[in-house]
Amino acid sequence: MKLPGNYVSGFIDGEGYFTICIAKHSSKRLGLDARLHFQIEVRSDDLDIIQDIQETIGCGRIYHLNYEKYGWHPHVELKVSSFQEITSKLIPFLNRYPLRAKKKYSYRFFLEAVEVFQHKKHPTLEGIEELRKIRRKMNQFNKKYQASARVRENRVPSRERRVCQQ
Repeated sequence: MKLPGNYVSGFIDGEGYFTICIAKHSSKRLGLDARLHFQIEVRSDDLDIIQDIQETIGCGRIYHLNYEKYGWHPHVELKVSSFQEITSKLIPFLNRYPLRAKKKYSYRFFLEAVEVFQHKKHPTLEGIEELRKIRRKMNQFNKKYQASARVRENRVPSRERRVCQQ
């Protein structure tokens, strides 16, 4: 079911995140591979809303994640990692239904990273360094780098965990 665009934008403000991944890769000329990702991860009992968001923005893949070894409930993730989908579906959607919370700043930096890819600078050392600088700017808006209350809704209550392990 398609959802109102402003609803999806608000959901992304709360649960979405934009990432710039730079990883070692032996078959690349520089030994590094850069990629862009957009993700929304929620508990698996919210799968329906993730499917509706995927249909509304028209892109991404849904992955089922198991965090049992950490004592967490299973999760689902909507991930957009195709550069073509990012530029042709996700960005036009978010430009039409803009983010309103702090996530809009991460999105602006993400757009800078998209430009690095569009200008084909990402396979160069200068491009990788530019992406690292953008990523550092994005990280200042990341939950990990800000003092906040720790949400424990994802954890399975300890007595349920004991029952599951028996």
